Amino acid sequence: MSLKLDLKDKKILYELDYNSRQSNAEIAKKIGLSKDTINYRIKKLEFNNYIQGYYTIINFTPLNYISFRVYFKLFDASPEIETQIKEFLKNHKMIFGLAELEGQYDLTYIALVKDIYQFAKFQTEFKEKFNSYITNENISIFTKVHHFHRIYLLEKEHDEKKPEVFGENQEISCDELDINILKLLAKDARIPTIEISQNLNTAPRTIAFRIKQLEKKKIIQGYRFNFNFDLFGYQYFKIDLTLKDISRKKELISYAKLHPNIIYIDETIGGSDFEFDIEVKNKEQFFNIMNELRIKFPEIRYWTYFTIRKYLKLLYFPEN
Repeated sequence: MSLKLDLKDKKILYELDYNSRQSNAEIAKKIGLSKDTINYRIKKLEFNNYIQGYYTIINFTPLNYISFRVYFKLFDASPEIETQIKEFLKNHKMIFGLAELEGQYDLTYIALVKDIYQFAKFQTEFKEKFNSYITNENISIFTKVHHFHRIYLLEKEHDEKKPEVFGENQEISCDELDINILKLLAKDARIPTIEISQNLNTAPRTIAFRIKQLEKKKIIQGYRFNFNFDLFGYQYFKIDLTLKDISRKKELISYAKLHPNIIYIDETIGGSDFEFDIEVKNKEQFFNIMNELRIKFPEIRYWTYFTIRKYLKLLYFPEN
């Protein structure tokens, strides 16, 4: 069912996109509605599938994790085999991201591992089952990801709030309680503190303090909701740029930070010179943005794109 969203709904969604762990009372105060009204509207957005759950952006690199991203095309795979591949990846404890694509690739997954040998072991397991159905594989390693907020929901041109970024490599120690808190928050960013307390048999005050410390250490970067861009009438494109030189890469990052429709920048080893994700109303808007970008940055030698159809899994922490 498609709802007719008014400005208040969009403001709620923006606030949840900025910080989905803030209380309904905090959102109510910012928007100028009662807490009960906010609660009702959020439940309505959840029921109608505009919000498909909540997740926490966790900076796992200081915890000595590496993230490998794999794109691939399916070859001679029946619908039954395709379902088996998706279920295998979705249920595997090392996979924190899985999405259906349209274009040069059919699927992408992101594996979170401690080292390349752990990833190699997973790849062997995966290929032993499904290698005959996989072609055009592309593997890269994330070094940094910039998460921007969906300011376009409010039809504004710029977002004044800082983006969340994971990929800092300074090692930070976390004990077993911290890790268990992160695992619960990864699955549900809005899980109440009292529920975490009951799950971990630890006082609520201790849980609240630990969460604040994880935020302060930048292990927890932010709290978001799973965005159903199809229901909003938006299309999601992933763009890869090949540059003549990379001397203006910082300017490209600054440009992307200010653009209301750009939601991610991916920095990788093995990927393209510059990668970003964008959500737009239609292909005409998409190509207009790309033409503007190419005029502003003539260093762009070549560019490709594909569509992300939907996420099947998004969990910023290993389940094992």
